[in-house]
Amino acid sequence: MKGSMIDEVIPREQNGRDTFSRYKAQARSAAMAALSILKGGDVDRVYCDFHDDFVIRKKSPAGYCYIFYQVKTKAKQNHLWKLNEVFGIKEKPTKKNIQEAEDIINSFVGKLFLHTTKFKESCSSIIFQTNINNDDNIEDLLADVKVQEFNNRFTIILIKNLKECYGLTLSEQEIKDNISKLIFETDVQYIKETNNNFEPLVRGVIYEYSEIDLEYSESKEIIIKLLNLVESKSTGIIKEISPESIERQAAISIEDLLSILSISKEAYYSLLKGGDKKAVKNASIIQRALKAAGASNEEIEYCSRCKTKWDIWLRNNRHIIPEFDLLSVAGKIRKTLIDTQKQEKQVSISSLETPIKNLASELKNNNLIYDLDKELLLGGIFSELVRSQ
Repeated sequence: MKGSMIDEVIPREQNGRDTFSRYKAQARSAAMAALSILKGGDVDRVYCDFHDDFVIRKKSPAGYCYIFYQVKTKAKQNHLWKLNEVFGIKEKPTKKNIQEAEDIINSFVGKLFLHTTKFKESCSSIIFQTNINNDDNIEDLLADVKVQEFNNRFTIILIKNLKECYGLTLSEQEIKDNISKLIFETDVQYIKETNNNFEPLVRGVIYEYSEIDLEYSESKEIIIKLLNLVESKSTGIIKEISPESIERQAAISIEDLLSILSISKEAYYSLLKGGDKKAVKNASIIQRALKAAGASNEEIEYCSRCKTKWDIWLRNNRHIIPEFDLLSVAGKIRKTLIDTQKQEKQVSISSLETPIKNLASELKNNNLIYDLDKELLLGGIFSELVRSQ
């Protein structure tokens, strides 16, 4: 069963894109999700208010898959979600108040389940995220689904009605598989109305992924830019749906985040091209070190390219050059960096010019130069710089 891509399925509605101001918690949640792109893992896009409150796209060798989020909050913190509120399932149906399939299809979770049928295998999971907790009936249903038993009386009602809801020719096992994609994230701190710790959480995530330790004023500015970015990607109807229009109007990518954090895109992509799994963090470290010495953007990008060349050289020669020689070269590069930092305080191309010439001569005299040149040695120094951080 082939999965669908996000531009191939028409959203059930886009009303939220015109009423963004009401969704403050949604904006904070989408912002936190977007920051996960900085990790450099499999998350590469967050789509705002498109198909759902937001959608995370993950890449893999097999292609793309999506995680759909609905964010729902309650002002009353001690309120517990009830089955009928979230699933449309009546706990005690009566003759006058019977259980209807329509109740489920129109519920929060019912709308989430629709993604599992439309996107099929491309739908990795559907998430109901909230600032409060669930009552026991919901918890029992979720526990039943988690252990794949499907014998809870409310789970049985859900399975029976889901098939009727969508008029699908799905087997009972396929419906169970779809239900198993449901995840609840409850009592989420950063979407609470008060005392949500959103700012320190954002600051912590940015530091974790980029090594940028933000001052209070910097933090406020970046958070405002981040929320404005989410807002800009959440408003206005997308009239002609295509990969390009979705990317332009709804998607948050690494380039958007690099702009907010003022990290050189050229440096980032140079490191990424060389297989650097921590490209955001290392681009940030190199940029901050060179900016402190007054370097230009061209110098930052050049030094990043040199680091990439070094990383590739090291990877290609790891099993060719004797380990003793490689360790000796690395040790001399490390010493060159330490000595330069002691004398010059700040690292720059000009401050490294003479030390690199001396390093090349020393390596040559010790039969350790191999095919190393100035650019590779400069790259080795910046590789050591980011490693030491």
